[in-house]
Amino acid sequence: MITCPFCKNTDITRVLSPVAIKSSQVEQKPEEVGLDYKKLAKHVVEYIKNNFDDVGTAFAKEALKMHYGVTKKRNIRGSATGEEEETLKEEGIKFFKIPSVKPKDGDN
Repeated sequence: MITCPFCKNTDITRVLSPVAIKSSQVEQKPEEVGLDYKKLAKHVVEYIKNNFDDVGTAFAKEALKMHYGVTKKRNIRGSATGEEEETLKEEGIKFFKIPSVKPKDGDN
């Protein structure tokens, strides 16, 4: 019943083409959602301060001890040099850096 208009072949198979689906919902930008980034950052910093042990400059040493089972695993925070960070990465220790922010006068 169907014939190719170019070669007149009747051995035709139907191939689906990619489709796009448009959603009726409009995506909101973060500004429109009303996120207070300053407040969110403050909560993150507070959470880390209250729930992570501050090991200061011994961060890399403590992370390595926990990684190798010398000490019990726990949440820690502190500082490390670039060289120490590279060592942690090479050992497969996952960590993330959060910049320390000093509060301005008047900020709580």
